[in-house]
Amino acid sequence: MYEPPLDAVEPEETHPPPRLGFTLVSSALVLGVYLVLQVVVTVVLIAALDLDPTERMGDLIALGVILSAIPCTFLLLLILDRPGRARGMDPRTWLALHPVRGSTVLAWVVFAFVLLQLADLVTVELGRSPVPPVMESIIETTRYTALLWFALVIAAPVFEEALFRGFLYEGLRRTKLGAGGTIVVTTLLWTMLHAAQYDQFFLTLIALIGILLGIARERTGSLYVPLAIHGVNNLLSTLQMTEERDALVNALF
Repeated sequence: MYEPPLDAVEPEETHPPPRLGFTLVSSALVLGVYLVLQVVVTVVLIAALDLDPTERMGDLIALGVILSAIPCTFLLLLILDRPGRARGMDPRTWLALHPVRGSTVLAWVVFAFVLLQLADLVTVELGRSPVPPVMESIIETTRYTALLWFALVIAAPVFEEALFRGFLYEGLRRTKLGAGGTIVVTTLLWTMLHAAQYDQFFLTLIALIGILLGIARERTGSLYVPLAIHGVNNLLSTLQMTEERDALVNALF
């Protein structure tokens, strides 16, 4: 019977064991830094530039998101690259940075788009505007529209998906929670992140979107799919207050 030599290198572990404590502490740290940075950036901008927070709320939110989401995304990568690797956590695996076919991404995005349009129809039938009041206020108080678009369509989705459907999802999924429990937990946490912005009705819609993002992450095994859906959702939400949205929908369909 063949026996490997004593100095043979053992193959790398394909499925490293759960790192629940490290996952929870690291996620709490990154999320805490993210929230603190948003407050600090807002306070500094108001004081340094003498901005009126009511008249320039949109610009303050855009800069707050950009200057917190980007550093915290890199902080998450740094955590995975150093202490994470020391614990046997491969960054690509833990963030689900697995390639996926373009047709798969497109199919999920179109599916999500249809569901979002149905949600808008239901919202209107219930006598509500599909545009949350906070979004109307943000748009009306924004001078630098490009910054707002970058914050909402790119910076926020990248950070939130990397944390909730990437790092935290992978860590929880390896526990007894399994895929179903992990989707529920990450959706609840992600919804709570938006609790100060929206009322109960829109928070319910956000939770449903979170479940869809979790299912897409689980079914495809890749972060790229929920990231694409999240970006498109935020793009449509931003376009919803402008004539460009109707033009885009008519051009695509």
